[in-house]
Amino acid sequence: MAEEAAAARFSEEDFYCPICQEVFKTPVRTMNCQHVFCRKCFLTAMRESGTHCPLCRGSVTKKERSYPKRALDVENSMKKASGGCRCCEKQVRFSWMRQHYKTCKKYQDEYGVPSVIPKLQISQDSTGNR
Repeated sequence: MAEEAAAARFSEEDFYCPICQEVFKTPVRTMNCQHVFCRKCFLTAMRESGTHCPLCRGSVTKKERSYPKRALDVENSMKKASGGCRCCEKQVRFSWMRQHYKTCKKYQDEYGVPSVIPKLQISQDSTGNR
């Protein structure tokens, strides 16, 4: 019962990153303004913009720019709460939503298939010739 109450504290929009607009992947929180982002999105924004929160321009410490603190409350709630897929409306736990998108035909038709770099076997000599 307490787990359901914790998950109910969050609305569906609380599980989406304001940078990539996707369901969080490893959510992290800024200490000063308490905004939550995907870890990768946050670190990329810090490399590009420097010392400010990507959402509100609040200050971000040097330590958290390199080692952002995980938002474990959000992460745990994502394991308990479900939401509808943006395209097929299937109910999926938010912690599994990104995995669902990889197999959802309607999502792939709408947003495209995730980019995959094929592993090509190309042999080259030291001069770069094949």
